[in-house]
Amino acid sequence: MPSRIIFPEKGKVALETFELPVLGSQDVRVRTQCSLMSIGTETIILHQRYDPDTHFAKNFSFPQLKTGVQAIGEIEKVGKEVSDFSVGDRIFMRMAHGSHQVLPAAMCSPVPTNIDPKSACWCGLAKTAFRAAWAGPFEPGRHTLIIGAGSVGQMTIRWAKTEGVQTITVVDLSAFRLDHATRGGATAVINGDVADHIEINRTIDGGNGPSIIIDTTGNPDVFKHALSVAPMFSKVVLLGDTGYPGRQCLTSDVMSKGLTVQAVHDSHDRDGWTQRRIDEKFFSCVADGRFDLSGLITHEFSPEDCAKAYALADKQRGKVMGIIYDWSKID
Repeated sequence: MPSRIIFPEKGKVALETFELPVLGSQDVRVRTQCSLMSIGTETIILHQRYDPDTHFAKNFSFPQLKTGVQAIGEIEKVGKEVSDFSVGDRIFMRMAHGSHQVLPAAMCSPVPTNIDPKSACWCGLAKTAFRAAWAGPFEPGRHTLIIGAGSVGQMTIRWAKTEGVQTITVVDLSAFRLDHATRGGATAVINGDVADHIEINRTIDGGNGPSIIIDTTGNPDVFKHALSVAPMFSKVVLLGDTGYPGRQCLTSDVMSKGLTVQAVHDSHDRDGWTQRRIDEKFFSCVADGRFDLSGLITHEFSPEDCAKAYALADKQRGKVMGIIYDWSKID
């Protein structure tokens, strides 16, 4: 019987069996190999850390049956109208943590055989971070400041390196995260709170400061500090998705410095950058070594230990990077 991880109530995690939907003519049935936790989003949902008038409140309630957004699996069966996939193909899917899935073939992306499934799992968070790379835009010769070196921040760093950004400065409270940032391409790191480093502009681009500031944290209090460190006529990109947007307030810096503020979201398909197109670009970068994912999976769990996994993600955030579920031994 298929199994899935659910949040039966606020703060509670469980593994339960469920029945798969009927396979449609344009669907595929997939046996999951592994799935990667989206730590920030999933703990926000699990502990209901959001205001009642937000998109989180509109989209999530308890029991919450869809707990994840990125997984790798092998196709077990295809619908009669599916022509672009076959049984045995390995695919990436934006689906919840579960042992099996039935979904439209159009929602799947092929995973090259030379890429490890656990590395391929980063595809979902890489897509989220790509939105900031598009908005920047990340280009050769530019200078960027990335606030937050969590999982989305790590993907943002790697896109910046891949796209030829000249300097990539990263601020985070965790030395552990900053070590990963350096390995991923950061040219400078600052261990501390961005609020305590207003003078940061002096160290970037000969004192001109970064032209792009990316807030990946999802912490509503960081926004005002991002505006404070932003130099004249620069752009601040909100990438982290907070549950408390009412606490993100504009400051006089926006007007006095002529700043551009842009929010981006995983769902924003623009200029033809769809899920499958970004996935293809990501896998190409991983395959040829431009996107270094080594060491980013820091913890692996059996789905049966899902409660422990979420406790770790919530209580030890500064010491955790990638948390992956191995579904290979779950029937």
